[in-house]
Amino acid sequence: MSVRNKWWLLVFVLTIATGAAWMVNEATTYAAAYWREERLASQSASDSSEGAKLLADITAFRTRGAGLSSHDAVTTWLALWDRADKLNDSTSDVNEATFDSEIDAQVGFRSVIAALPNPASWGALRGQVVARGLVADDRSALVLDFLSSVLVRDQAAIMKSLAALDGAAAVAEEESRDDKRAAVRRARSIVHRLYGTREQIVESFQAELASGAENPAAREINAPDLVGLVGAAKAEMVIREALQSPILLSVPEGEATRTLTRRLAYEEIAAMRVPQWALVNAPGTAKLYEAIQKRFDGRAADKPVDADAAENVGYQRRGADVYYMIDMIVAGNQDAAERAMQRGTGGGSHLTIPRSAADALVKAGKSEALYNFLARALEREPERHAWSALIERGGFLGRGKDTLALLDRALRRTDLSQELRTDLTLKRLDALLAADQVDDAIAGYLALLRSPPDADEKTRDALTQAALRLAGMGRVLKRPELADVGFKFATQAVASPTGIGHLIRGSTVETELRAELRRQGRVAEVAALAQKALAWNWLDLVSTIFGEDMFSGAKLDALTELAGIHDAAGRHAEVLELLTDTKGWGVADLRDIAATKDSLGTPIGMMAARALKARGENVAANNIARALLDQLPGHDPAYALLVELNGASAPEMLEKRYALDQFEERPLIWKAVALNAGRQYVDAEVAARRAIAIDPSDGEQGVNDRMRAYAALAESLEGQGGAANIKAAQIYRGAVAAIRKSEQADEHYKLGLYHRAFEGYRAALNDFSDAYCIQSRLAVQLGKLGLQDEAMKHYRRAFELMPESFGRVESHCFGCESVFADGPAQAVAESVFTDLIKGQPTKPQAPYMLGYLRKDQGRYDDAVKLFRQAATLDGQYLNAWKHLQELGKKTYINASDRDQTSLRLLELDPRERHVKHRTSEVADLAALWNTVERVGAKHQDSPMPESLHALAASKKKQDAALVDVPPELRRDMEHLKRTVGRKVEVQRVPRPGAVIARHGLVREAMQFLGERVPMQYDD
Repeated sequence: MSVRNKWWLLVFVLTIATGAAWMVNEATTYAAAYWREERLASQSASDSSEGAKLLADITAFRTRGAGLSSHDAVTTWLALWDRADKLNDSTSDVNEATFDSEIDAQVGFRSVIAALPNPASWGALRGQVVARGLVADDRSALVLDFLSSVLVRDQAAIMKSLAALDGAAAVAEEESRDDKRAAVRRARSIVHRLYGTREQIVESFQAELASGAENPAAREINAPDLVGLVGAAKAEMVIREALQSPILLSVPEGEATRTLTRRLAYEEIAAMRVPQWALVNAPGTAKLYEAIQKRFDGRAADKPVDADAAENVGYQRRGADVYYMIDMIVAGNQDAAERAMQRGTGGGSHLTIPRSAADALVKAGKSEALYNFLARALEREPERHAWSALIERGGFLGRGKDTLALLDRALRRTDLSQELRTDLTLKRLDALLAADQVDDAIAGYLALLRSPPDADEKTRDALTQAALRLAGMGRVLKRPELADVGFKFATQAVASPTGIGHLIRGSTVETELRAELRRQGRVAEVAALAQKALAWNWLDLVSTIFGEDMFSGAKLDALTELAGIHDAAGRHAEVLELLTDTKGWGVADLRDIAATKDSLGTPIGMMAARALKARGENVAANNIARALLDQLPGHDPAYALLVELNGASAPEMLEKRYALDQFEERPLIWKAVALNAGRQYVDAEVAARRAIAIDPSDGEQGVNDRMRAYAALAESLEGQGGAANIKAAQIYRGAVAAIRKSEQADEHYKLGLYHRAFEGYRAALNDFSDAYCIQSRLAVQLGKLGLQDEAMKHYRRAFELMPESFGRVESHCFGCESVFADGPAQAVAESVFTDLIKGQPTKPQAPYMLGYLRKDQGRYDDAVKLFRQAATLDGQYLNAWKHLQELGKKTYINASDRDQTSLRLLELDPRERHVKHRTSEVADLAALWNTVERVGAKHQDSPMPESLHALAASKKKQDAALVDVPPELRRDMEHLKRTVGRKVEVQRVPRPGAVIARHGLVREAMQFLGERVPMQYDD
């Protein structure tokens, strides 16, 4: 194997495995010698030169184009397009001179699109394109005609242009013909969604069906909400056509469409050409299941032969099996239900009961039937992977003792494999903890962990997790002897790492072990683990290919852990020494790893900033803290340091940081802290209340940071004095104390000590009964243990408190995420939220909460109306707009309303810190451009500093390896580090041209031209 191929093999394997900057930076150092031997030759010198000149001219035009007249801007832009057309399609992936950072790709047509003149010139652009005329085989001209039509929203011209593109695709070279035709088909579908009538959207779906029939093997098509679009009669005709096609059909939108499709599928079973298992996705579909099974089982000739399609069919079948199992349980057919369960577990995967199915059983009064069915099946065949479902269901029904007895009988069998015996033993211990038989559970853990770790990875991983749980229980129960046993086993288990994933990034279990050791003050043991990781030789793969030792991600983690130990102990000089004198960071500057965290979640950037402050380098510390918040905008310790460093100017600085993101409450909280420190109590109260209004529940913050705004508010009220203020401050202090108690209860819950957790939650509610998050998590967990009457009381109180606890960006705390999951709880929520709308019709949280419930129930059309009502009452309600965007994928929303939602979200959250934009299918591109331009003018980004703190020894090591590398190769390698291994991720305000270049129609046009376009998150 050539050196070049060795290098790229390594980059490929490790990039796929990690996606991390440390690998590319470190590997680049070692690759330097090999770059001297071979150079990339995929692009000729002339092509590279022309590409570099084109990119330079495009970059210049982006800056000066706005100052030109429309005619001159369009003429210049078209000349750039023509030059892009002449470039060689083959470009180097690592050529710095031709890499366009605006589109994160090599220079090409998209670079030119990202340099579009503003919408005032688009009419002139369309005119010049039309004047040029079209040549049938000039694909660049055809695409240009299409895009210019899109820019001016000339629908007749768009459709005519698509027809021309389709004709060109039909006569394209054979190797690219299918790709080009597919790109045109997708573009036409997008055009119909953006500009078409409801009927045209359906026609686009029919065209996709026809296209799928030409090459059906791997096709799977999502049907739109046909009933919602064109009514039941027209929808019936289209659905019958779809069911007779050789494609796999899915119906993700519209309950009426799903119901109609299932009925028609049963009627069309004889004409059905592939098994449409995806339609069996709800309780009550047993009749359709049996018809499909009879039609297709054992008849391979009727099934898709493509491997991907066969995998899809298998996946859909397993989902259908679970719903059929539910129907058979309701019907009392144990044998059929067991056969379906066996198929539904996929020959080894764990059985998961869909929530809709579980809710249906509850409503039908059959929850007990499900438990009995699982119990009988597992007693006969304990190897079936349905124990978790049984334990959960037993908890809901209060049958924990029955579950334990069943596990005990299973464990007395002599025919269990070691893996299964271990798994059942651990599940039995879970059940004991859930039943509050803690001493019996601990005895079981001690017996299980008495022997050293086994060589069998499967059992060792499970037992190591059990060991960490025992160590954690030793901490919360104040029994250090338990922690000793758990730590001994876990340390032995991680002492001899196995597998590529472990060596590349270290193991998750080792990170958990380090964290628990540090929580218990056993720092020396953590340091020993870190030092051992630093001493590991690298992967055998690397040794085989290169014969050298290279630093792995496990070593980066180890160095960060050592720095964290020094930082926590206040040994700031040692932190700086480690950063300066260690060669193995894999990067030259702290900038590239500032957000890398130790096991307790402290970023290395935070450690460095504190260390520099301790040495009196306040400016450097301030710069690092600011840069760290650009990456981690909710990191409280960085705010605390900024308040300390900036003194009297801190409130103004924090207000400016809040202006960057009006939905991030931390700057306002710390502004209140700074104002309190300066005895400006009235202003501090205002800042604290502004922060609380954004997200009253503060659920996304970690232990000891939640509800910090209430502590600041209490301090400001106490500072102002007066009986009313003091009384109010006591209430807020009680709220903070309650949350701290609930956080301690969370620790018990995570360890399986549920009853002790509930005691903690109840104690917390004694301090502050109006904490929605405590009420809701207590309700959810009581429900899981079958204590339904008590759970319902807390559900009702949680729902009553929700409107005051939800701001424009509510965040759920631990245990509150599934608050609507329980069927009976939904009925309570329905009552509470409906009354709220009647009683407070102008309060936006009222329709928002009911919309939230409707969305959870799958009543998407109702949810859209309610979220839109909330957004109308409060145009700043970010999460209402966010839900509206998500519902656009669930039900039909017309293009103008989708545009309104997308553009509003772009205005509210331009840096995408809280919600991802879906601008790739905005219909009005001029409005999109203008919105992006307006947002960019309002929200100016500050440049990321090139250096935060030099890692001297690490930089020297890299520089030494690059001394003899030719300048052009050094440039390419630096480019590789910035693009493949980019570690610093700071959301920036988008620019208009770049947003247009990512649009769905542009993407398909580029695919037609053969220019690679990365997939978007919302594709």
